Amino acid sequence: MSSSKERVFVTAASGNIGSGVVRGLIKKGIDTTAYVRDEQKAKDLFKDELNTGHLKFVVGTYSSIDVFTEAIRGHTRLFLLVAAAADSKPASMSQIKGTFGKIAFEQGVRQIVDLSSACVSSYGKKGIIGYMHTAAEEKLWTLADENPEQCSLVILRPGSFMSNHFMSDVHHIKHSNKIVSCGSPSSTVTWIDTKDISDCAVVVLSESVEKHDRNVYDMGADALSNEQRAAVFSKVLGKPIIYEQQSMEDFYKTLIGFGTSHSFAYNFALVSSKDICETTTPQIAIIIGRPLRSLEDWLRENIRAFE
Repeated sequence: MSSSKERVFVTAASGNIGSGVVRGLIKKGIDTTAYVRDEQKAKDLFKDELNTGHLKFVVGTYSSIDVFTEAIRGHTRLFLLVAAAADSKPASMSQIKGTFGKIAFEQGVRQIVDLSSACVSSYGKKGIIGYMHTAAEEKLWTLADENPEQCSLVILRPGSFMSNHFMSDVHHIKHSNKIVSCGSPSSTVTWIDTKDISDCAVVVLSESVEKHDRNVYDMGADALSNEQRAAVFSKVLGKPIIYEQQSMEDFYKTLIGFGTSHSFAYNFALVSSKDICETTTPQIAIIIGRPLRSLEDWLRENIRAFE
C-alpha cells in the first residue's frame, strides 16, 4: 500500500488497541489520523510518532457527528472501535457504528476494519455483549453490501483480552494469591493479547483492500482452564496462585456491588463457565507473520503489575 495514496482513520486511538494500531501504521510510513478525546494526552502518548510527520489528531467523541464527517474526508480506510460501555444503552454501539460507517462510506472510505467480539460467533444476541456487537455488525454488513464494489468490510472477533487481568484479578493475585471467578476449575477461557489484535488490524489496513474483503477473523491464542491459568501465574510470579470458585450468586452480587449493570453482570456470569471463543486460532499467524502470544508471554511482560 502506498502511503502517499492512502490515509487511515483510527477511532479510540488513545486506548490499548487503538494506540497499537496507530503505532503499527506509522511504523509502516502510512499517513494516519487519530480520533481522540484529549489532544494533550494523545500528544504525550504518541511523541515519537508525531515526529515522523505521518500522524495528525482530530479531537472528538462518538456524538461529534459533524466533527467526524468533516475529519473522515480524504481517508480511504477506517479502523472502527467502539467500547461496550457498561453504562450505555444496549443499542448505542450499533447506532454509533451504523452512523460512523454510513458517513465513512459516503465520504469515500473504501475499507472499514471493525473490532467486534467472539461473542458474535459463539452466542449471537444471547447476552448483552453479544447483542451489542451482533447488532452493530449487522448494520455494517448492510452498509457494505449496498455498494459491494466500493465498500469493503473486515471483522475482527477477539476472545477474552489478557489485559482483563488488570481488572479484578490483579487485586486478588497481589493480596490473596488467588484468582476468583464463578466458573468451575476446569472451565476453559480462550485469551488473546491486544497486541495480536492491533497487529492483525495493521496488516489488514495496510494490504490491498481486495485481499481481506468480507473476511471475519476470530481471534484466540491460549485456551486455558481456570486451574491452568492459575498455574501460569504461579510459574511466572514464582509463588503459589490458586483458583477459587465463587458461587454464581456471590459473583453476580460482587459485580453489582462494583456498580456493574444487571445485564453486564449476568453476561459475565454466563461467559465465566462457557468459553466465548470456542477454539484457538493459530491460523492468524498467517496474517501477522508470527505465532500468537501466550498468556505466559503476556504475563512476563506485565509481571510488575502483579507483584
